[in-house]
Amino acid sequence: MSERKIWDPKYFNDAEAQLKSQQRGVYGGIPLFTALQNSRTGEYITELPDQSGLIQTNGPESKVYLKPAPGQKVIKKRNAYIVFGKDRPGGLETGWGGKGAINCDAIDIVVGRMSSLPRVNNARRGTIVDPNFAADAARIYISQLTDIDKNFGITEGIAGNVTTRSGIGIKADAVRIIGREGVKIVTGKAPFPGFGIFGETNALGGRIRQRAPKIELIAGNKSGERTVAGGEFLRREIIQDLQPAVRGENMVSALKELHGIIENMMSAIFNLAVVNTAFASAISVGPIPHYGIAGGATATQVLDSVVNNIWQQRINSNIWEANFVYPFSYRYVCSKNVFLT
Repeated sequence: MSERKIWDPKYFNDAEAQLKSQQRGVYGGIPLFTALQNSRTGEYITELPDQSGLIQTNGPESKVYLKPAPGQKVIKKRNAYIVFGKDRPGGLETGWGGKGAINCDAIDIVVGRMSSLPRVNNARRGTIVDPNFAADAARIYISQLTDIDKNFGITEGIAGNVTTRSGIGIKADAVRIIGREGVKIVTGKAPFPGFGIFGETNALGGRIRQRAPKIELIAGNKSGERTVAGGEFLRREIIQDLQPAVRGENMVSALKELHGIIENMMSAIFNLAVVNTAFASAISVGPIPHYGIAGGATATQVLDSVVNNIWQQRINSNIWEANFVYPFSYRYVCSKNVFLT
């Protein structure tokens, strides 16, 4: 993992860069930080320099500035921005704002422009930049009309990329969603009144045709397929990276029924072993051949205790397969709406 210094003399002028830590200092009479000493004069500084950056003072900042757009309003402090304008994921020509669309207003909350490009972020001379959804440190992007998946470089997955819709994107090195009493991730329409027989609409006033739009949890932003070596004799096979999530209660029911089928099959095998043992015992004793009597009794027992049981379990296994393993199964073990990698 690459690292960056939280303090670097190159941000400061020559006089400030000569200051170094020597002993405990005070700020407003309260010991708070290590005092700085001027190496030229030997004097200790016991007041906090306004541009030191310590204890929330201003300090140096990146000389990165947003390229202005005629239709935007910017609230800025240091390298933190709230930009009110039109849909703009990059240059002035990008997004629906670049195409001249109406009703594509957006709020772009971003900190650390070009943070992942140190040569730009740390430059002594000022640099004018466009929004960069890859290089900026952290962003919450809200737009009335946007291509949200394309802007954030998100793979198509199962549902495909959403275009020309309202969208909210959140991106940073680490994102946390915290609910002290729970978190819900919900797709689809809510039962609000006043929207007619088809219910809630999308942001354009259009009908939402999917009853349960998909939820996709894509680790690594990859949703294609890959070839693996597995199965009998390590044969190569193709598997999908993005697969349906398992529905827990249906899976439990499936395993319980499968366990019952296996138990009955084991019972049939046990019965077969008992019958064969009895038959072998019958034909192995006495001087007079009596194979016919032993064989007839054995055949009857095999039919009753083994063959009928196995035949019934074959029927049960087919019913089990129809109930659990196909998308049309009434207790399909896979979700039809939630996918994950």
